This record gives sequence, structure tokens and C-alpha cells, in this order.
Amino acid sequence: MTSAAPARDSSSFSLEPINLGEFEASDNLLQSRFWGNFKAAAGWTPMAFQWNTAIPTGSFQGRFLLLHRHFPGNLRMAYIPYGPALPEELDTDSSSASKLLISIARSLGTHLPKGCFVIRFDLTGGTRGRVGSPESAIHPQPLNRPLHPAPYRVQPQDTVMLNLEPDENKLLSGMHKKTRYNIRLAEKKGVTIHRHTGKDALKNLPLWYEIYRETGRRDGISLHPESYYRRFFENASGPEEATAGSPELSLYAAEHEGDTLAGIIVVRSGRRSVYMYGASSALKRELMPNQLLQWAAIKDARTEGAGEYDFFGIPPADNPSHPMHGLWRFKTGFGGEIRHYRGAWDYPMKPVIYNMYRLAERVRGQLAALRKR
Repeated sequence: MTSAAPARDSSSFSLEPINLGEFEASDNLLQSRFWGNFKAAAGWTPMAFQWNTAIPTGSFQGRFLLLHRHFPGNLRMAYIPYGPALPEELDTDSSSASKLLISIARSLGTHLPKGCFVIRFDLTGGTRGRVGSPESAIHPQPLNRPLHPAPYRVQPQDTVMLNLEPDENKLLSGMHKKTRYNIRLAEKKGVTIHRHTGKDALKNLPLWYEIYRETGRRDGISLHPESYYRRFFENASGPEEATAGSPELSLYAAEHEGDTLAGIIVVRSGRRSVYMYGASSALKRELMPNQLLQWAAIKDARTEGAGEYDFFGIPPADNPSHPMHGLWRFKTGFGGEIRHYRGAWDYPMKPVIYNMYRLAERVRGQLAALRKR
């Protein structure tokens, strides 16, 4: 597969549906057969597409998962989670990226239900820079109309990605000194980390969820019911199967003298491990179990062949007044690279209905922000 500058001739672009079963293993969990089947059980309909663009110096071929769901009045919303992945040459130019996404949206119109009023692209790509570097503060330029920035984002638009190729000593040296200190403090104080997978994880899930609910109340986070996370584990694999294409889920728990202090859920898909959910109790917080949890998951990911560890979500900037600034300090403390994704962009299919939906989402987002504050 090769890529270069975008074609000017719209006839060079093509898109066609494919079977979801044709999806191969992917580092992007949200662009996988597993995610499509998982979301199908929650009321979404998964579809898969392949698109091609021919250009004078080469060609580019991509695949993406699309989900759509039913609304009253026989209406539908289409959503592409963390996709489609654009060729780098297009992604660095907002005008070219906009043209390609518009071509994709217009082609999708013939394959989606008639009641579909919007196609939402939740894009990755964007800009990146080492933690603490000037480049890490640069955000991608906005896209062009008729694409609209979505008023409410489901997936994190900013994250920290840690390269796992260096050895453990180099990973530790790349951390903030306070993070290294807290890891060693937790070890010295006798905090132990236990990893649970498969049926063992399901057995320990209720206790984790109890702590997760405490975290949600404290931080103003909306949670799925426990059944959502249980279904997550029931449909995933163990470590020995992860490299074959099925994601591997692990539940890590930090314990001290019989008390469970915190826990995290980490998913490995392809060569990427993702820290997706974290729960921490107010009990014995001074023992710093959260840093030790992450370090244990990072070491396991590296040992089992993952090339990068995604901390999956930080605030958009190092702003002490942001209600989640503590999350920024915690995750960037491990070093790595800050990535600012292009984020969620909407292509309206039915403008009047879309504008009403957009207003409702804006209100929803404001209420969520108030809970966090």
C-alpha cells in the first residue's frame, strides 16, 4: 500500500462495502471486528467498507468500521470510531483531508439507511510531540465545511502514547522523577499488583466496579452498568490469543494487607496496549497504588510484544484550571508522546434534523462539564 498527494479527479475515488469478517488484526481496537460485534449487542449495527484513491504517483487503500443506530422517527446516526485512518500526506493538510472525508461521506450516502441524518467521523491523525516539548502544544487545524465540529465527543481527542521499545531502565528514566518516586514508594510499602484475565477477571469484576462507582461519584464521571464491562470480558481473549487478532483484556488490582485499593482495565489489540478504565479508592491513597498499577501493565505489555502503550485520554492542554488537570499530571508523568487527534467531525445528511440533534448534544455536553466541575 502506498500513498501520496490526493487526487484532484473525484473519479479516482471509490468505496464499497465489505464483510466485517474480512477485518484483520488492528492496533486500533475501535476499528476491529471485535468492536463491531461488541457494539452490536448494545444496539448498534456494524458495517465495514473499503475505499481506494488513485493518484499520479501511487495509490492508497483503506478499510474502516462504521456503526449506525436507530432513533425515533426511523432516523439513523452513523458513527466511525477512531476512523477512517487517512494517509499521512493528506492528514497533514486540512484542506486535502476535508476533501477526502467529504468524498467518503458522499459515497457512504448510497449504502446507509435513508433515515441517516449525520455521519460522524471520530478521527485520529493530527499532531504529536514529546511530553514537555513545544511541538506537544500544537493542535491540528480545523477541517472545512460542510464538515462541522461535533459538539459532543465520545472518544478522547488527546492522549499520551508511550513507546515500549526501550528497556525498563530507559522507560523509568524517561518518567518524571515524582512518578518514579511513587512507583518505588508503593513497592517499598508493600503494595502488590495482581493481574486477572478470563474467568478470573469476571470473578473479580464486581469488586472493581464497586471502586469504579466510587471514582465516578468523586470525579463526576458517567459510567456504564456493570453488565457492559462484564460483556467486554466475556467477548475477549486471554494473553495467548491476543497476537492472533483477538484483543486481550486484563484486570489489574492493587492490594495492600488484604485491601483492594485500585484497579485498571487494559486491552491489548495488535501491537498496542490501551489503558481504558481506571478505578481508585480513597483508602490508603498515600501508598500511591495507581502509579505501580500502570508500571505493572506497561511491563507486561512490553514483555508480551506490544510496541506502544496508550494512556487513552488527557485534557487538551497543561492548564491547572482544567477540572481534569490531575489526569494530565498523572499520565504525562510517565513520559512518552502527546497526540492531539483531529477529533469528531460531522457531515450532515439531513441539515434540519442534524441541527436539532446538535443542539441537544451541546446541552448534554454542558451538563457533563458541570458534573466534572
